[in-house]
Amino acid sequence: MQSALGWAVREAATNVLRHGDPRLCTIRLSASADRVVLNVENDGAPCTAAGESGSGLAGLRERLGVLGGSLDAAPVGDGLFRLTAKIPLTRGESRPAVLEGRR
Repeated sequence: MQSALGWAVREAATNVLRHGDPRLCTIRLSASADRVVLNVENDGAPCTAAGESGSGLAGLRERLGVLGGSLDAAPVGDGLFRLTAKIPLTRGESRPAVLEGRR
């Protein structure tokens, strides 16, 4: 799970810098009793999605899928773009700390 979340943060940060002109990027990691959710949201995103011609998001979906997880990545309006990765927790896994960072 840690490796998949690390890949998600790296891919999201790469895309923020490569495809947008951000002034603000928020990364949130939270856990509930049944899942871990990573949200990365930034401003300065183009009005239309660049598409999925690259392999980054597809590869990330595969990594998350192995864990039963999912990935959503799309513009959410007003120049904002959001990537959300969700991974279910199974018994015996520890819950990660809730972290929040801002740039």
